[in-house]
Amino acid sequence: MYKTILIMTVLFAMLISTAHARTFQTADHRFISYTDIGHGRPIVLIHAFPTDRRLFELARNEIEDIFHDSKIFRIISVDLWGFGQSTATDGQAIHMSDYADEVNQLLDYLKINNAIIGGESMGGYIALAFLEKFPNKVEGLILSGTQSIADTEEMKAKREATAMDILEHGTDKFLNEFSTKALSENALERTKLFLRHILEKQDKMAIASALRGMALRSDTSHVLANSSLPILIMAGENDIVISPEQSRNMHAIAKNSKLLIIPNGGHLVSLEQPYKWIWAIVDMFYIQNTGKNPVLYQSS
Repeated sequence: MYKTILIMTVLFAMLISTAHARTFQTADHRFISYTDIGHGRPIVLIHAFPTDRRLFELARNEIEDIFHDSKIFRIISVDLWGFGQSTATDGQAIHMSDYADEVNQLLDYLKINNAIIGGESMGGYIALAFLEKFPNKVEGLILSGTQSIADTEEMKAKREATAMDILEHGTDKFLNEFSTKALSENALERTKLFLRHILEKQDKMAIASALRGMALRSDTSHVLANSSLPILIMAGENDIVISPEQSRNMHAIAKNSKLLIIPNGGHLVSLEQPYKWIWAIVDMFYIQNTGKNPVLYQSS
């Protein structure tokens, strides 16, 4: 019975995701899949490796009741190249700046001049790359379970070895290992099941391209240090993929940041602790700006 409930939870999430999914064709005849829900201040959420835009569904659902009929946030989530339903890749490296270009194409298509840019894990690398490349389009930054430093030579070699293994032998081994590290040991079974469903849908070429691209990224600490934009930095206290210490380091570097270490959360803390994660965003980018509580605002 319990397993049946878990399966129905995943199926419901899939139906909701499909209902909101949209796709547009770029000038170079590629396709970008995204969701665009709500009204008001735009927030673009960039998913972690190796997931897709559905990573943020549970967090978005936490503010569903105050979301549709208000002018608080317009939340946009995108499938990065090769992931989800966006155009496939060929396994060669995609730089973080290339993914940032994809996000920029989406903003241009939606006629959004500037937005809050948020990302988790690799999505955070891309958010920083976006800020570096398109600073005038960024109103604020959300960095979750990520870091601003570049890979060590050891990590670069490990990523390349993993990419080659995936291309030769498939994704099963890698995804099994990743799924055990991505969430804390306290994660709910339905959360683990939902993550597994997302991971199993990802193409090996996309995973290899992202691994190789992450290995090539540069240190973006100077981007943080030189920005006066409001920056929300979050990490799960039990993250064993990227240490929360990296979030503390970014907070120390940034001029105008808030740090939140979320209890009982692992690497993909937006998925594991969606309520705390999304309400931290509401607090920093709505309540502190307007002085209004969105729950009271809805009922007034």
